[in-house]
Amino acid sequence: MRAVVLTYHSHNIAGAAYGSNDHVALASDLRAIARCGARIVPLERIVEALLEGLPGDGIEVGLTFDDGPCFDYADFDHRAFGPQRSFLNILRDFRAEAGSGAQPDLHATSFVIASPEARRAMERADECGYADIPGWLADTWWNDAIDSGLMAIGNHSWDHVHHAVERVAVCTDARDDFSRVETYDDADREIRQAAAYIRSRTRGRCRFFAYPFGHVNRYLAEDYLPGRRSEHGMAAAFAVEGRAIAPDDSIWRIPRLVCGHDWRSPDALEALVAGSP
Repeated sequence: MRAVVLTYHSHNIAGAAYGSNDHVALASDLRAIARCGARIVPLERIVEALLEGLPGDGIEVGLTFDDGPCFDYADFDHRAFGPQRSFLNILRDFRAEAGSGAQPDLHATSFVIASPEARRAMERADECGYADIPGWLADTWWNDAIDSGLMAIGNHSWDHVHHAVERVAVCTDARDDFSRVETYDDADREIRQAAAYIRSRTRGRCRFFAYPFGHVNRYLAEDYLPGRRSEHGMAAAFAVEGRAIAPDDSIWRIPRLVCGHDWRSPDALEALVAGSP
């Protein structure tokens, strides 16, 4: 079996075309995935298959959304590029167009940032792009997204060690580098604390972790995450390595491909999904 996990960012809007707008890309890619004969499945299915060594035939695709803007869930008007269909509604549109039988397991996971203070700081930061939209990183939509049956909420750390946040949880001055989270105390603050908060807001529904920026180190992937599972409660972790999943990959650093970085056209996406040269 071939397994691929794709990543989109709903705040990635720099135009109205495929290569500059992840909303446009996602809508197109759902059709491209179907053309490849691939099955879109929840991340649970991907993890279960990897634990078994990816047996069987066919292609399975997982969909993930990073950072947790409310644009994952709700339509909005972009100040420069007009109305934008939310990722969740794009999934609904595809199901209505193709029929529920076309992709019966259609699903995606939105990896969200836990800290309310960190999210507010990013909301206000001009460099994050949406200071004109109050609450664009709010957590009020999380449960409704889960209840839709088409989306799960995952853990994207406490504060993303983001440069816009005045005080991050880790004991280092480094920003925008999650590989510097390499002690138990720092990992506990960034991962376990985040999981606890997200579960408190989602009636306990949070199972997977995604490394901010895709940054992985040996301590997190080989020590903290597998060894402290009873504490943080995560069942698997997703990195960003620009390739399909291999049968011997660890469930603590499952690779993903990123829209706009690893592919920039429908044809490129079809080649990645199908494994064409």
